Amino acid sequence: MKEYTVKEVADLLDKHEETIKRWIRSGKLPNSYRNSDKEGWRIIESDLLNLNKTIPVNKHELENDDVKLEVDESELVKLAYQAVTLTSPTDEILFVLSVVGIKRTLEILLIMQQSITKVKNPDGFIRKAIRENWTPTSTPIKLSRRERSKGVYDLTPQEFEERFGREKSQTVPKVPFYNWLEE
Repeated sequence: MKEYTVKEVADLLDKHEETIKRWIRSGKLPNSYRNSDKEGWRIIESDLLNLNKTIPVNKHELENDDVKLEVDESELVKLAYQAVTLTSPTDEILFVLSVVGIKRTLEILLIMQQSITKVKNPDGFIRKAIRENWTPTSTPIKLSRRERSKGVYDLTPQEFEERFGREKSQTVPKVPFYNWLEE
């Protein structure tokens, strides 16, 4: 079995020497040993092979994987958009959707898919959903033009109850008054 010094392992894995020493102390390299302070730690090749299973050696491979993930993610965004709208996304909307991430994109497209009425302007819908932080559980309410122009302060108490009122089951029942002094 070949033995390596901490410096050699640090160069191989492109890590700092202190990181390798920390791994030795934590037990990630269990068969490493130290003859003397002068020689330093010796790390056996089998430990490195076991370590390579959990920690990638080449940084260039990692960078290529990141690029592949970005390409795959943009392709997924494009396919999801096409599935919901039956049209191809513009470059601008594709960029917007790739910035918010695949999970948020799928949430927005789910909202669009579940919309009661057909969405006439998908790009505007997506931008508004991002801006107002819509979620699939929040249900949009269709308001008439007159109702949209009213603020909360313009509503009558009856309109306010209709729009924001609590359900009957949520109201707290009144406790009957009991006068214990009269007994």
